[in-house]
Amino acid sequence: MTNKNQLLISKININNPTDCLNLTFEQSVDVLKNRIGESEFKEAFNINCFVKSPVEDFRDASWCKTLKIIGINPRIVKTYWGIVKYALSFPEQGIHIMPLFKTGDGSLYVQNSWELNDEFLDENLIKLGYDSSDKQLRLIVNVLHSMGKIVGFDALAHCDNFSKIVLLNPNLFEWVKLNNNKTAQIPFGDIDYNNLYKEVQNVIISTLDLPENTFDLSEVERENLIFPKNIDEFERRMELRSAIRNNGLEPIPVVEHAPNRPILFDKIEKSDNESWAVFKVENKSASAKIFGAITPYKLYYTDNLGYPKKNDYIVESWDYFSDKIDEFQKRYNFDFLRADMAHNQYSHSHNEEEKDINCPELWAYVKNNIQEYKPYFATLAESFYSTYYIDGISDMINKDFDIVLGEMNFKNLDKEYLNIIDDYLNPFRENFSFYPSVTTFTNDGDLKSHNQFFKSNKQNLIRYFISLFLNLPSYLGMGYELRDINPKENNKYSHFYVKKQEKDYEFGNNISFLEGIAKIRNEYIKFKDIIDNYDLKLIYSLNNELSLCFE
Repeated sequence: MTNKNQLLISKININNPTDCLNLTFEQSVDVLKNRIGESEFKEAFNINCFVKSPVEDFRDASWCKTLKIIGINPRIVKTYWGIVKYALSFPEQGIHIMPLFKTGDGSLYVQNSWELNDEFLDENLIKLGYDSSDKQLRLIVNVLHSMGKIVGFDALAHCDNFSKIVLLNPNLFEWVKLNNNKTAQIPFGDIDYNNLYKEVQNVIISTLDLPENTFDLSEVERENLIFPKNIDEFERRMELRSAIRNNGLEPIPVVEHAPNRPILFDKIEKSDNESWAVFKVENKSASAKIFGAITPYKLYYTDNLGYPKKNDYIVESWDYFSDKIDEFQKRYNFDFLRADMAHNQYSHSHNEEEKDINCPELWAYVKNNIQEYKPYFATLAESFYSTYYIDGISDMINKDFDIVLGEMNFKNLDKEYLNIIDDYLNPFRENFSFYPSVTTFTNDGDLKSHNQFFKSNKQNLIRYFISLFLNLPSYLGMGYELRDINPKENNKYSHFYVKKQEKDYEFGNNISFLEGIAKIRNEYIKFKDIIDNYDLKLIYSLNNELSLCFE
């Protein structure tokens, strides 16, 4: 390391994520080498081989039951290498990287294809020969593993409703048919809705004058015909969207919370030269929410009333999705996945008072297939097991999740909060196959309306302290370390950076809070190897220095 770099690095606060992100590439490399060693550094930069995962020797996913996870939005850290820079700032071992796939409308959660998003390419890595997103992602997972980190990715059982995935595989998605005037949906019993995808295929074939056997070919062969290299992909998607809609065909949207069927066409809305279908849910819970930009994979055959046949799943859809997730995690050596919208109950999306515990579930299918050769692979559910579910606990068990995100980040720090902790530590943990997470803060939940749960530095430090020292998994979204109380500008809320924004995300300037976070982390580093043997009260009594965190 040069004397100049030594001087610059000595001035940074390694607990401050903004200091780490502002390091030059050369400075961050020097910090990394000092931390992991020269030989480990060289090993990590050889992407022809995987660096061994810290949990690779486990024969099951039990390691995740106390995993402390940091969620990272690649759009905030800007590049793939930015993920490594950010990881220099915290001792938590788990890293959840928000979606890295190419997007349909700019939102990280509106997937367009299985290709990686080149938005996050790092110029410095390109100069070193890591000139593709594929190479850079393989590199950073290697580096994170060399740092002792456990790395997970976001898996989405939905995509942009006119994405490449949908247009290449209409049979894997659910469609509705409108009347000639496009004023109403043709009733479910009047046509065969389970085979409606064939009409979509025919529209694509006729619009592009393709061979009649196009959809009998492999996905790669179909892509070469539908999206050849010499055409503008976006324009082709819009061309096919227009043709499909002109024929009165629409993909259904994602609907949160059960019961959420049947999903019915409501009306066509227009804005300038744009028009789109609006849907409604005839049988829904009060909290049901429709996401019009995304469509779910069709997992079950439907009956003549539009309800899924919960024990009659579509093998082609399950295998396609499972194989793609399998290929992705295998390519980059991930240790776990976060199941986005895992709270959706497609298998029970109607009014039934009880959960069928024998019903097959996609997420369990995915996990079990991966664990056949990677037995330590784990799954984290974005789920809250609240009262709007049909037996949310059984649902999580059916889906075979290891960790469930929970909803502590939506609770005030009061007696109810303490009751939840008491429940998590004893009866809940002892009686169920999954562990609830002590969730402090999530990036998609970072909104002004949620400021009510983060009222003061002291309360926010207590939340964070509990999350680290409780013998349970925990989850923390990036930006919390410097978060101001009641930020006013939108660019200080990480929620908005799920989509592209004109202004960069701006970290808070709450230095006194960061100092408290650093003290808690220092104590955690001292005791993390023995936390498994103590509950919160015993840990608190181990060292009186912990009280300094709350002065």
